Amino acid sequence: MAIQQKTVTIQGTEFLISHLPTTRGITVMKQLVKVAGPAMAKFDSTGEEGSAIAGVIGAVLDNLDQVDVENLIKQIVSSATLKTGMAIQFETEFAGAYDKLYLLLKEVVEFNFGSVFTLFGSGE
Repeated sequence: MAIQQKTVTIQGTEFLISHLPTTRGITVMKQLVKVAGPAMAKFDSTGEEGSAIAGVIGAVLDNLDQVDVENLIKQIVSSATLKTGMAIQFETEFAGAYDKLYLLLKEVVEFNFGSVFTLFGSGE
């Protein structure tokens, strides 16, 4: 199976999100679970994937001192490019637009790990 991609538009900018390669994805997921584990328990009863993903991102932001969040965010965003195929200029693309960064993070996490967080939240 080839790495899948998805196009999203966030605040007028089109991004192309790719699945993270497995090893890097596991590394990112391990860090996400480290900071988001308690938040994931809160969403166990909702069964709503969107709520769980938002909770995971919120937990990352609430636990900024638990992991190297700057590096984690850059790793997550690295699976996205501009739709034109150009790399995202991280330092300028999101300067003063942290809401745009948050929305992209949410999309990337959902695309890469949504099924895992749904599995954890399913109660199975």
